[in-house]
Amino acid sequence: MKKVVVTGGSGRVGSYVVQQLMKTMQVVVADLKPSQHAVEFIETDVMDLEAVRAATKDADAVIHLAAIDFDWKAPEEQYINVNVRGTWHVLQACRDNGVKKVVLCSSISACGLSEMRADWKPQYLPVDEAHENKPYQAYSVSKIMMEQMAKSFSDATDMEIICLRPLAVVLPETIEEYIKFVDDKDRHWLFYYIWAADLARAFEAAVNLQGLRYGVFFISADDTSHPLPTSEWYQNIIGSVPEIKNPRWYQNNPRASIFSSSAAKEILGWQPSTDFNQLREAYAVAETTV
Repeated sequence: MKKVVVTGGSGRVGSYVVQQLMKTMQVVVADLKPSQHAVEFIETDVMDLEAVRAATKDADAVIHLAAIDFDWKAPEEQYINVNVRGTWHVLQACRDNGVKKVVLCSSISACGLSEMRADWKPQYLPVDEAHENKPYQAYSVSKIMMEQMAKSFSDATDMEIICLRPLAVVLPETIEEYIKFVDDKDRHWLFYYIWAADLARAFEAAVNLQGLRYGVFFISADDTSHPLPTSEWYQNIIGSVPEIKNPRWYQNNPRASIFSSSAAKEILGWQPSTDFNQLREAYAVAETTV
Protein backbone atom coordinates (compact mmCIF):
# COMPACT_ATOMS: atom_id res chain seq x y z
CA MET A 1 0.00 0.00 0.00
CA LYS A 2 1.18 3.52 -0.75
CA LYS A 3 1.81 5.73 2.25
CA VAL A 4 0.17 9.06 1.45
CA VAL A 5 0.47 12.08 3.73
CA VAL A 6 -2.38 14.57 3.38
CA THR A 7 -1.74 18.06 4.74
CA GLY A 8 -5.01 19.71 5.68
CA GLY A 9 -6.63 16.28 5.70
CA SER A 10 -8.98 17.24 8.53
CA GLY A 11 -10.65 20.04 6.58
CA ARG A 12 -13.91 19.83 4.67
CA VAL A 13 -12.39 18.81 1.35
CA GLY A 14 -9.55 16.96 3.04
CA SER A 15 -12.00 14.68 4.83
CA TYR A 16 -13.45 13.56 1.51
CA VAL A 17 -9.99 13.00 0.05
CA VAL A 18 -8.90 10.95 3.06
CA GLN A 19 -12.11 8.89 2.96
CA GLN A 20 -11.41 8.02 -0.69
CA LEU A 21 -7.71 7.22 -0.22
CA MET A 22 -8.34 5.02 2.83
CA LYS A 23 -9.89 2.39 0.59
CA THR A 24 -6.57 1.43 -0.99
CA MET A 25 -3.77 3.36 0.72
CA GLN A 26 -2.12 3.97 4.07
CA VAL A 27 -3.15 7.54 4.90
CA VAL A 28 -1.50 9.93 7.34
CA VAL A 29 -3.21 13.23 8.11
CA ALA A 30 -0.87 16.15 8.81
CA ASP A 31 -3.01 18.95 10.19
CA LEU A 32 -3.58 21.15 13.21
CA LYS A 33 -6.48 18.98 14.37
CA PRO A 34 -7.15 15.22 14.17
CA SER A 35 -9.09 13.63 11.34
CA GLN A 36 -12.63 12.35 11.80
CA HIS A 37 -11.44 9.15 10.11
CA ALA A 38 -9.50 6.29 11.68
CA VAL A 39 -6.11 7.16 10.24
CA GLU A 40 -2.73 8.13 11.65
CA PHE A 41 -2.56 11.79 12.68
CA ILE A 42 0.54 13.97 13.00
CA GLU A 43 -0.06 17.46 14.36
CA THR A 44 1.54 19.71 11.77
CA ASP A 45 1.68 23.41 11.00
CA VAL A 46 2.81 23.90 7.39
CA MET A 47 4.44 27.15 8.44
CA ASP A 48 6.92 25.05 10.45
CA LEU A 49 9.39 23.49 8.01
CA GLU A 50 10.81 21.02 10.51
CA ALA A 51 7.30 19.82 11.41
CA VAL A 52 6.54 19.29 7.72
CA ARG A 53 9.80 17.40 7.27
CA ALA A 54 8.87 15.12 10.15
CA ALA A 55 5.33 14.53 8.87
CA THR A 56 6.39 13.67 5.31
CA LYS A 57 9.25 11.35 6.19
CA ASP A 58 9.01 7.94 4.46
CA ALA A 59 5.94 9.02 2.46
CA ASP A 60 5.41 7.61 -1.01
CA ALA A 61 3.26 10.61 -1.92
CA VAL A 62 2.06 13.86 -0.39
CA ILE A 63 -1.21 15.67 -1.10
CA HIS A 64 -1.04 19.30 -0.02
CA LEU A 65 -4.43 20.74 0.91
CA ALA A 66 -3.49 22.91 3.90
CA ALA A 67 -4.13 26.56 3.00
CA ILE A 68 -6.23 29.60 3.76
CA ASP A 69 -9.36 29.40 1.65
CA PHE A 70 -10.77 32.38 -0.24
CA ASP A 71 -14.03 32.14 1.70
CA TRP A 72 -12.18 32.94 4.92
CA LYS A 73 -11.76 36.57 3.75
CA ALA A 74 -8.31 36.75 5.31
CA PRO A 75 -5.97 39.74 4.99
CA GLU A 76 -4.14 39.76 1.65
CA GLU A 77 -0.71 39.21 3.15
CA GLN A 78 -1.96 36.13 5.00
CA TYR A 79 -2.94 34.39 1.75
CA ILE A 80 0.53 35.02 0.37
CA ASN A 81 2.33 34.06 3.55
CA VAL A 82 0.47 30.86 4.38
CA ASN A 83 -0.47 29.56 0.93
CA VAL A 84 2.82 30.35 -0.77
CA ARG A 85 5.29 29.79 2.04
CA GLY A 86 3.38 26.76 3.31
CA THR A 87 3.53 25.21 -0.15
CA TRP A 88 7.25 25.96 -0.38
CA HIS A 89 7.76 24.15 2.93
CA VAL A 90 5.89 21.10 1.67
CA LEU A 91 7.85 21.00 -1.58
CA GLN A 92 11.16 21.56 0.21
CA ALA A 93 10.40 18.88 2.80
CA CYS A 94 9.38 16.40 0.10
CA ARG A 95 12.56 17.11 -1.84
CA ASP A 96 14.69 16.65 1.29
CA ASN A 97 12.87 13.43 2.22
CA GLY A 98 13.05 11.96 -1.27
CA VAL A 99 9.26 11.94 -1.79
CA LYS A 100 8.70 11.26 -5.48
CA LYS A 101 5.05 12.28 -5.92
CA VAL A 102 3.36 15.49 -4.75
CA VAL A 103 -0.17 16.61 -5.59
CA LEU A 104 -1.00 20.24 -4.86
CA CYS A 105 -4.45 21.75 -4.50
CA SER A 106 -4.39 24.82 -6.70
CA SER A 107 -7.67 26.45 -7.73
CA ILE A 108 -9.73 27.80 -10.60
CA SER A 109 -8.68 31.14 -9.09
CA ALA A 110 -5.20 30.71 -10.57
CA CYS A 111 -6.53 31.80 -13.97
CA GLY A 112 -8.22 34.88 -12.53
CA LEU A 113 -11.61 34.24 -14.14
CA SER A 114 -13.22 33.48 -10.78
CA GLU A 115 -12.73 37.14 -9.84
CA MET A 116 -15.40 38.19 -12.37
CA ARG A 117 -13.55 41.37 -13.36
CA ALA A 118 -15.03 43.40 -16.19
CA ASP A 119 -11.63 43.45 -17.90
CA TRP A 120 -10.97 39.71 -17.69
CA LYS A 121 -13.47 37.30 -19.23
CA PRO A 122 -13.04 33.92 -20.92
CA GLN A 123 -11.13 34.39 -24.17
CA TYR A 124 -12.64 31.21 -25.63
CA LEU A 125 -14.86 28.32 -24.55
CA PRO A 126 -14.51 25.91 -22.99
CA VAL A 127 -11.65 27.34 -20.92
CA ASP A 128 -8.77 24.87 -20.68
CA GLU A 129 -5.33 24.84 -19.10
CA ALA A 130 -3.80 26.64 -22.10
CA HIS A 131 -5.97 29.71 -21.44
CA GLU A 132 -4.03 32.79 -20.33
CA ASN A 133 -3.91 33.44 -16.60
CA LYS A 134 -4.45 36.94 -15.19
CA PRO A 135 -5.07 36.63 -11.45
CA TYR A 136 -5.35 39.85 -9.47
CA GLN A 137 -6.58 39.05 -5.96
CA ALA A 138 -4.09 37.84 -3.35
CA TYR A 139 -5.72 34.42 -3.02
CA SER A 140 -5.63 33.91 -6.79
CA VAL A 141 -2.02 35.08 -6.99
CA SER A 142 -1.05 32.66 -4.22
CA LYS A 143 -2.42 29.78 -6.31
CA ILE A 144 -0.57 30.66 -9.52
CA MET A 145 2.60 31.10 -7.46
CA MET A 146 2.09 27.61 -6.02
CA GLU A 147 1.93 26.20 -9.53
CA GLN A 148 5.10 28.02 -10.58
CA MET A 149 6.96 26.80 -7.50
CA ALA A 150 5.82 23.26 -8.28
CA LYS A 151 7.21 23.58 -11.80
CA SER A 152 10.56 24.77 -10.46
CA PHE A 153 10.86 21.75 -8.13
CA SER A 154 9.85 19.42 -10.95
CA ASP A 155 12.48 20.94 -13.23
CA ALA A 156 15.21 20.74 -10.59
CA THR A 157 14.53 17.28 -9.14
CA ASP A 158 13.12 13.88 -10.06
CA MET A 159 9.83 14.67 -8.27
CA GLU A 160 6.55 14.25 -10.12
CA ILE A 161 4.21 17.12 -9.21
CA ILE A 162 0.58 17.53 -10.25
CA CYS A 163 -1.48 20.65 -9.55
CA LEU A 164 -5.24 20.23 -9.50
CA ARG A 165 -7.48 23.25 -10.05
CA PRO A 166 -10.82 22.41 -8.44
CA LEU A 167 -13.80 24.58 -9.26
CA ALA A 168 -16.28 25.59 -6.53
CA VAL A 169 -16.38 22.50 -4.34
CA VAL A 170 -19.93 21.50 -3.41
CA LEU A 171 -20.50 19.08 -0.55
CA PRO A 172 -23.73 17.43 0.62
CA GLU A 173 -23.56 19.62 3.73
CA THR A 174 -23.13 22.84 1.69
CA ILE A 175 -25.31 22.24 -1.35
CA GLU A 176 -28.33 24.07 0.08
CA GLU A 177 -26.20 27.18 0.63
CA TYR A 178 -24.66 26.83 -2.82
CA ILE A 179 -28.06 26.56 -4.53
CA LYS A 180 -29.20 29.76 -2.82
CA PHE A 181 -26.02 31.44 -4.06
CA VAL A 182 -26.39 30.44 -7.71
CA ASP A 183 -30.16 31.03 -7.78
CA ASP A 184 -29.83 34.69 -6.83
CA LYS A 185 -31.46 36.46 -9.79
CA ASP A 186 -28.73 39.12 -9.75
CA ARG A 187 -25.84 36.63 -9.59
CA HIS A 188 -22.98 37.62 -11.92
CA TRP A 189 -20.92 34.45 -12.13
CA LEU A 190 -19.78 31.55 -14.30
CA PHE A 191 -21.80 28.88 -12.45
CA TYR A 192 -19.06 26.30 -12.10
CA TYR A 193 -18.79 23.51 -9.55
CA ILE A 194 -17.30 20.14 -8.68
CA TRP A 195 -18.86 17.58 -6.35
CA ALA A 196 -16.59 16.81 -3.37
CA ALA A 197 -16.58 13.04 -3.90
CA ASP A 198 -15.57 13.51 -7.54
CA LEU A 199 -12.76 15.84 -6.51
CA ALA A 200 -11.53 13.24 -4.01
CA ARG A 201 -11.31 10.68 -6.82
CA ALA A 202 -9.30 13.18 -8.88
CA PHE A 203 -6.71 13.41 -6.11
CA GLU A 204 -6.60 9.61 -5.95
CA ALA A 205 -6.08 9.43 -9.72
CA ALA A 206 -3.29 12.00 -9.53
CA VAL A 207 -1.49 10.04 -6.81
CA ASN A 208 -1.74 6.83 -8.84
CA LEU A 209 -0.54 8.32 -12.12
CA GLN A 210 3.07 7.47 -12.92
CA GLY A 211 5.46 9.11 -15.35
CA LEU A 212 4.09 12.66 -15.58
CA ARG A 213 6.77 15.06 -14.35
CA TYR A 214 4.46 18.07 -14.09
CA GLY A 215 0.85 18.84 -14.91
CA VAL A 216 -1.94 21.31 -14.19
CA PHE A 217 -5.57 20.19 -14.49
CA PHE A 218 -8.98 21.82 -14.13
CA ILE A 219 -11.28 19.55 -12.13
CA SER A 220 -14.81 20.42 -13.20
CA ALA A 221 -18.22 18.85 -13.48
CA ASP A 222 -19.34 18.43 -17.08
CA ASP A 223 -22.28 20.79 -16.59
CA THR A 224 -22.94 24.15 -14.96
CA SER A 225 -25.13 24.81 -11.94
CA HIS A 226 -27.37 27.13 -13.98
CA PRO A 227 -30.61 25.54 -15.19
CA LEU A 228 -30.53 27.28 -18.60
CA PRO A 229 -28.35 26.37 -21.59
CA THR A 230 -24.86 27.79 -21.18
CA SER A 231 -24.94 29.99 -24.28
CA GLU A 232 -28.23 31.54 -23.15
CA TRP A 233 -27.29 32.55 -19.62
CA TYR A 234 -23.78 33.54 -20.72
CA GLN A 235 -25.14 36.13 -23.14
CA ASN A 236 -27.62 37.42 -20.57
CA ILE A 237 -25.15 37.68 -17.70
CA ILE A 238 -21.61 37.95 -19.09
CA GLY A 239 -22.08 39.30 -22.60
CA SER A 240 -21.25 38.11 -26.10
CA VAL A 241 -20.04 34.51 -26.31
CA PRO A 242 -16.33 34.26 -27.26
CA GLU A 243 -14.86 31.79 -29.74
CA ILE A 244 -16.13 28.25 -29.21
CA LYS A 245 -13.13 25.97 -29.65
CA ASN A 246 -15.15 22.80 -29.22
CA PRO A 247 -18.69 23.34 -30.57
CA ARG A 248 -19.58 19.66 -30.10
CA TRP A 249 -19.04 20.08 -26.34
CA TYR A 250 -22.06 22.40 -26.17
CA GLN A 251 -24.04 20.63 -28.89
CA ASN A 252 -23.92 17.36 -26.95
CA ASN A 253 -24.67 19.05 -23.65
CA PRO A 254 -26.33 22.48 -23.90
CA ARG A 255 -25.62 23.06 -20.20
CA ALA A 256 -21.94 22.15 -20.54
CA SER A 257 -19.43 23.77 -18.23
CA ILE A 258 -17.47 26.91 -19.07
CA PHE A 259 -14.35 24.97 -18.01
CA SER A 260 -12.96 21.84 -19.64
CA SER A 261 -11.78 18.76 -17.77
CA SER A 262 -10.71 16.99 -20.96
CA ALA A 263 -7.07 16.89 -19.89
CA ALA A 264 -7.94 15.37 -16.51
CA LYS A 265 -10.10 12.77 -18.23
CA GLU A 266 -7.48 11.85 -20.82
CA ILE A 267 -4.32 11.97 -18.70
CA LEU A 268 -5.51 11.19 -15.17
CA GLY A 269 -8.19 8.74 -16.31
CA TRP A 270 -10.76 10.57 -14.20
CA GLN A 271 -14.44 11.30 -14.83
CA PRO A 272 -16.97 13.51 -13.02
CA SER A 273 -20.22 11.78 -12.10
CA THR A 274 -22.84 14.47 -11.46
CA ASP A 275 -25.56 16.43 -13.19
CA PHE A 276 -26.53 19.49 -11.19
CA ASN A 277 -30.22 19.34 -12.08
CA GLN A 278 -30.28 15.82 -10.66
CA LEU A 279 -28.47 17.02 -7.53
CA ARG A 280 -31.11 19.72 -7.12
CA GLU A 281 -33.87 17.12 -7.29
CA ALA A 282 -32.11 14.65 -5.00
CA TYR A 283 -31.45 17.17 -2.25
CA ALA A 284 -34.86 18.79 -2.59
CA VAL A 285 -36.40 15.37 -1.99
CA ALA A 286 -34.09 14.78 0.97
CA GLU A 287 -35.05 18.16 2.43
CA THR A 288 -38.77 17.44 2.03
CA THR A 289 -38.37 14.01 3.62
CA VAL A 290 -36.63 15.45 6.65
